[in-house]
Amino acid sequence: MTISDSQNAEPTTRRPRSAHDELQPSRWFWLLMFGTMVFVGGLAYLQYSRVDAARNQVGAPVGTLQVLAELPEFTLTNQHGEKVTRADLAGDVLIINFIFTECGGPCPLMTDRMREINRELVRQNIPRTRTVSFSVDPTTDTPKVLTEYAEFKQADAYDDWLFLTGNEKTIYQICKAVFLPIAKGTDEHSIMHSPRFLLIDQKGRLRGYYEGVADEEIEARFNGQIVDAPMNPDKMEALLKDVMTLLREETRRR
Repeated sequence: MTISDSQNAEPTTRRPRSAHDELQPSRWFWLLMFGTMVFVGGLAYLQYSRVDAARNQVGAPVGTLQVLAELPEFTLTNQHGEKVTRADLAGDVLIINFIFTECGGPCPLMTDRMREINRELVRQNIPRTRTVSFSVDPTTDTPKVLTEYAEFKQADAYDDWLFLTGNEKTIYQICKAVFLPIAKGTDEHSIMHSPRFLLIDQKGRLRGYYEGVADEEIEARFNGQIVDAPMNPDKMEALLKDVMTLLREETRRR
């Protein structure tokens, strides 16, 4: 990974103001979010249970990660206006999440946490690993908007961090394939999506779910508090440990 010379599902609302001012969500936003928290919690429990069961599977080699699902084929567009396919990303370990730039919920914090992950990848000199943020609002999130968002969130400092946009149906199919909930809310300008981070191996297969934003942090935002703490170090360590597991798998195959 290189650094350039320049530096459960939550409903979220679009900003009516400038492109990157982070909204204080309305009361109706939080009511809608609260109504989905039970669903999100249940799905997260199933996700983590599936991962834990796979890791503890009798007869599984020590240090391996079970294959949980597989990314479908896709063609999307990155923040530079370039076409990106699943095949283009093959051969690298991917850490992915799903956000949108006008998000008034967990997305800004998710992007901050992804920046922390990129910083650690660089600091620890972890190779052949890149991060990808998929927009769940591709109509609004054009390449130009994603470029501006990346600059605003200082994501443009990391060459291996892609922001992808494109056909909405394609992005929804990706979420469905990896068992993440996504849906437009009852409000015209709300989207319910998962705050989880996913680990994808060099063959495009899902190998793990991770908590990039803790439930208590989402609750704190629910209560109107500002959340600017770094990612839980234990969660970061677990994610990077699994990245190294996938890199070792690749080495053993050679």
